[in-house]
Amino acid sequence: MKYFLSVVLTSFCLLLASCSFLTESVPEYDPTVDIDIEQIKQDYPSVSNVPVLYIDIDRELWLLDRDEYVSATVTAPDSNLVEINAKIKGRGNASWLLPQKPYNLKFETDVDLFGLGAEKSWVLITLFYDKTLLRNYLTLDLAKTVCGEYEMDKMFVDVVINGEYNGLYLLTEKVEDSKTRVDLSKKNGDVLFEIEQAYRHDYHCENCIELESGAHLTFKEPEPEDLSLRDFKLKYSQMEDFFEAADDAIRSKDFSQFSDYIDVESFINWYIVNEFVKNFDSRFVTSCYCYVKNGKLFMGPCWDYDTCMGNQDVETCMDPKGFHVRIAPWYVSLLRNDEFYSMLCNRWEELVSTGVFDRFIQNIDEQTEYLSEASANHFERWPTSLTSGDLRGKNALFTYEEEIDYLKNWIEKRIEFLNSKWKTE
Repeated sequence: MKYFLSVVLTSFCLLLASCSFLTESVPEYDPTVDIDIEQIKQDYPSVSNVPVLYIDIDRELWLLDRDEYVSATVTAPDSNLVEINAKIKGRGNASWLLPQKPYNLKFETDVDLFGLGAEKSWVLITLFYDKTLLRNYLTLDLAKTVCGEYEMDKMFVDVVINGEYNGLYLLTEKVEDSKTRVDLSKKNGDVLFEIEQAYRHDYHCENCIELESGAHLTFKEPEPEDLSLRDFKLKYSQMEDFFEAADDAIRSKDFSQFSDYIDVESFINWYIVNEFVKNFDSRFVTSCYCYVKNGKLFMGPCWDYDTCMGNQDVETCMDPKGFHVRIAPWYVSLLRNDEFYSMLCNRWEELVSTGVFDRFIQNIDEQTEYLSEASANHFERWPTSLTSGDLRGKNALFTYEEEIDYLKNWIEKRIEFLNSKWKTE
């Protein structure tokens, strides 16, 4: 990427000499202000045909951590955004240890990035673990089709931090309570939860709900610190009572009982997406979200899929045949109910017959072509991404083309297997 760094550094020097907005105080973001976008695109050149996000921070990138936001400015020429005040910090668990790290971005005011909607908080997902670069994108795209409006919007972006190209990322919305994301009503007592296993809290969490089924829930929004101690204790007690009753109803395997507590359609849609991609974490290990809205429990939105679709050699997740998510708490009981299982099969057949999974496979070819230049730049920046065998060991492949072929082959076999199992009589 030497050619790119040279262009960027030269442009930055010219910009410092000639553009007053870099030497004066930065005004508050105003989407109505006209900007000379052609000049901005000259000052901030593209890396590829993919939109580029320029982030500047007042310290070395390696000094960023996951605990504290630091001040930044963000420029997105394709969104007509120039030097917008923001904050950035690291994110993730295992992914934070990767060479290409993931980040959280937070603006001072709502900002519309590339037409994804005006919000303050955004996520930059690293693609280092996924040699196809596509798994998160494809799964979130499928979730948007199958599960509906609360699923996260996303797009590929090149990211330049402090003048240095940092690779291709997936820019996504954040899973949070928002009118344009997960639209919850605090007045009605709606709450967003993450489901994950207790060991991820060292088996100690004061603000978690442990259920007889084995489901382990943590409050996401409202967070405990957002409420007074009295209000949170009241909310915790209400939610504990609700989940214990819902958990009992689910374990009863009686449709008339559990359908009073859960939105059956959302449970089916979430399960289809997660079982289809055979995601290890979706067995209620981590990154599984649910929310209580208007007194009912909904599954979703879907999140975190860089190790799915045969990309992690754990249990049976490499094998396109077989089931994985079906023995997750709640689902192990729900799938033993004939009515629930029949609804699942009908929904699967509806999705297949309307071409949803044909488009899924077609999407691989389309995105691979779209990313042809960006992917080459990305692997030049992070060559060890292709040579890594961390997730699949001896089953790892070491070229982009091989990985794309492997992914397509895995998906075709997965569809064939599920078609043989999820069929109505």
